[in-house]
Amino acid sequence: MDRILIVGAGAIGAITGSHLIRAGHTVDFIDVERAHVDAVRRNGLRLSGALEATVRPNIMLPDEAEGQYSKILLAVKARHTVDTLPTLARLLMAEGYVVSLQNGLEEYALIEALGEERVIGAYLTFGGYYVEPGHVKYGGRGSFKVGEPDGTRSRRVTALANMLSVQQPVDVTNNIFGYLWAKMALGASYFGTAIADMDVVDVYDDAGRRGILGALCGEVVSVADALGVAVETSDGFDPKAFRPGVTDTAAQDASWDAQRRYWDAIDNGRTGIWRDLAIHKRPTEIDGLMVPIVALAEKHAVPVPRLRKLCDTVHAIERDVKPLGVDALMSLMDD
Repeated sequence: MDRILIVGAGAIGAITGSHLIRAGHTVDFIDVERAHVDAVRRNGLRLSGALEATVRPNIMLPDEAEGQYSKILLAVKARHTVDTLPTLARLLMAEGYVVSLQNGLEEYALIEALGEERVIGAYLTFGGYYVEPGHVKYGGRGSFKVGEPDGTRSRRVTALANMLSVQQPVDVTNNIFGYLWAKMALGASYFGTAIADMDVVDVYDDAGRRGILGALCGEVVSVADALGVAVETSDGFDPKAFRPGVTDTAAQDASWDAQRRYWDAIDNGRTGIWRDLAIHKRPTEIDGLMVPIVALAEKHAVPVPRLRKLCDTVHAIERDVKPLGVDALMSLMDD
């Protein structure tokens, strides 16, 4: 088997890599956090939650990595993608590929930097979070799909899906961008639940709060529509039901019900966005996820007033000039 490199040993990278190692694959990690690297070297990489396991991978700081890899899985936060590009270019074989396991639409940036033939997209909704150096919590399965940017069902993407299926079933899709934009639409609502400072399902229990979250989803779909992307359904949640002007309440109710089932099935009540704001007191991924969508909206003359307000509100909370709470969510509807 080829060596696999995972860039980013946080929640998603650690979960995926641990499953691959347990299945017999050789996996190297790169991570920028020295405390995390030192802890993994000393005690191994521990998963808890849906899987209790400890693996002992080779883990390096970026400047320690040598050689080249045919498969690189990128699992850093979206705001760090640009920082990883020199490392990716240095370590990726000419005929190799990078798979983005990230939130966001980072495939666009990777394609621009590396070329479409060296990028494979991935859509995933399994979750977890970083607990402490050397320890990641695995929340449990979600959806997992991979796809070529041009929609072809190539040998390499089929082989990749088979390899990753040691963790859970992985499907090949011919519309990876449709799934990525669906995840972004739902992600906009997750930012809303995070600033409300409540468990996700509790935010969903109020019709007014659901209305705000739906408006955020709909604005993202409007931008995808302008780009000609056919937005898919994410774990039973159909963002298209929330397009501005759509009044299909049955489809909307079915989407919220699907979300409740999703959150009831995993060992997390709140998003990583909330953890960034409330626990770690660090910047979220808003600048890598929602701000680029607002920029695309402006470029294509698509009105996104709630998304703009969401970005401003999250930035204010990050700067500690606005508190978390339901009022922060409800203020998104203020003119």
